[in-house]
Amino acid sequence: MTRRLGAVLVLVCFMLTVSAGAAAYSLDDAVDVEAFFDGIFAIQQRQYKVPGIAVALVKDEEVLFLKGYGYADITAGVNVDPELTLFRAGSNTKILVWTAVMQLVEAGVLDLHRDISEYLDFQIPDVLDSGIQAPPITLHHLLTHTAGFEEVVSETIVLEESELRSLREYLEARMPARVALPGARLAYSNYGAALAGYIVECVTGMPFYEYVEEHIFQPLEMTNSTLRQPVPLEMAPYLAQGYRWSGGKHIPGAFEYIPAYPAGSLTSSALDMAKLMIAHLQLGAYGENRILEEETAQLMQSQQFTNHQELPGMAYGFIEDYVNGWRILEQGGDTGLFHSGLYLIPEAQVGLYVVYNMVGTGGARSDLFQAFMDRYFPAAEEAEAPPKPLAPGTAANYRGTYYSTRSNFTMPESIARLFQAYKVDVDEEGYLVISAYGTTARYGEISPGLFQNLETGNKIALTFRDGKVAAIHTKGPQSLIRAPWYDTLLVVAVVLGTAVIFMVSTLVAWLVQAGRPSRRRPRFGLQKLVGTLFILGFFSLLIILVRAALDINPDLQAPRMFMQASGTLDNITGLARALAVLAGAMVILTLAALWRNHGSGWMRFHYFILTLVAAALTWMMWHFNFL
Repeated sequence: MTRRLGAVLVLVCFMLTVSAGAAAYSLDDAVDVEAFFDGIFAIQQRQYKVPGIAVALVKDEEVLFLKGYGYADITAGVNVDPELTLFRAGSNTKILVWTAVMQLVEAGVLDLHRDISEYLDFQIPDVLDSGIQAPPITLHHLLTHTAGFEEVVSETIVLEESELRSLREYLEARMPARVALPGARLAYSNYGAALAGYIVECVTGMPFYEYVEEHIFQPLEMTNSTLRQPVPLEMAPYLAQGYRWSGGKHIPGAFEYIPAYPAGSLTSSALDMAKLMIAHLQLGAYGENRILEEETAQLMQSQQFTNHQELPGMAYGFIEDYVNGWRILEQGGDTGLFHSGLYLIPEAQVGLYVVYNMVGTGGARSDLFQAFMDRYFPAAEEAEAPPKPLAPGTAANYRGTYYSTRSNFTMPESIARLFQAYKVDVDEEGYLVISAYGTTARYGEISPGLFQNLETGNKIALTFRDGKVAAIHTKGPQSLIRAPWYDTLLVVAVVLGTAVIFMVSTLVAWLVQAGRPSRRRPRFGLQKLVGTLFILGFFSLLIILVRAALDINPDLQAPRMFMQASGTLDNITGLARALAVLAGAMVILTLAALWRNHGSGWMRFHYFILTLVAAALTWMMWHFNFL
């Protein structure tokens, strides 16, 4: 949902709530709080077709508001019970990883600044993908998402229990390349979180889920929470069903299995998540129990990394943000079917958790939190200089295609980044425009290299190289890096389209020639055979890729090939290598034909062009890591 629609939603919610004139709204007004949530969720249930929602609001040491809306199971007619209904929490599982790591740091078992290889029973490469020797990765890097790993989408979620590997097997099989020096840049990493969870296993000798049950769930009395997959039999009756909307009705989805389970397998009730929030707001205390000492909790919540002093960054595990002038520690959670958001306001001792059992509701949680902040923690009126447009004549330094640092760069799935690009432009008024995923944001300059969103006030910082923007740093654990001209969807599409047209024309011409009466001239037989094999092989590769890309799992809205222990992209490299061999043979045959004047001049010229096409396509397969 766009920001404009979100603003309309907030306005309507205010109209639905109990009004107190121009007076400030207070969380101590229970009637107003309930009216606020009732109003906003009534709208979100209609707009997002959400079957069920659970929300928990805590302040100081108490659960201030706890309520369920709609259905946990439509068919069975089961309503959401915020105390008992279990939702998949997605990446909010990571809070348990970071908490466990800090417990062991506190106990002297782990060191935040020690090489993680000393804790592991398998090897992490000590060089970057570029071949540069890299400093060791530490837990500090894992907890701040600055380890330098690329993103790996394949096998993030699988749909069958039989597809689950052990955590160690998964971490070895899906180890991402190191593409940046540790501590150099932010790039959110599920792998890094799962790796930290496995380090907990290595040093304690316990499965991570057992460690969490004993050291976090028990002291916090989180009796309706589990990391186990599938959930234990005694919990299964309380598990909310996830849904998608299709054909005018809700369609139930299958249970989603998370191989990197410390990064996303938590199943929990809203009440249990409230207890977790209270413990962190109280600096490790929950009633008479403690999961962290106060000093450790303060360290965990302190900023540990930022790309720019004016931007929010990372605490240990928690993602920083600033909303209406308040510092927020947050974590979003997404599976295909469930979306959750956990927000802490340490200065106010307030925490908010919300979860939805519907595909595509990630925007709903953001709109909810912004509306919550605008109502109960409004921004102070401050006179600020308005953002300025860019200096005339500088637009070319900013325009281009950019990719998130949370992308893949060394595996066949790296081709997906072409469809996840950020387009940066400058509009007629001179403001910076960033477009991606159907949304557009405009920014003006407020100081050298620092820009502000004209609508939301969010800031971004730019890094320049040779006078041109090299990276754009945003809030959240990612940056945008400029793509070279040849690594864009437009260039790839032009090259691929031209190659396909030429190869189809070549096949047609050769078929026509083959059907004509024999003439006394060289037939260029071997060259045509190798060229035909390359063309047919490349078309086979394209067909396999297109079919796999169009085989969409409706629950996750993503190709099924990413949800298997061994998918299409893992198995297609053999065909790509064979094509590379054929392209090499075409180069040799072209050189031989030119040297010996074999065939007519037109035949040699045509085959030379076909060889260039084969070489270009081979380079493209190499560039996108199919070779």
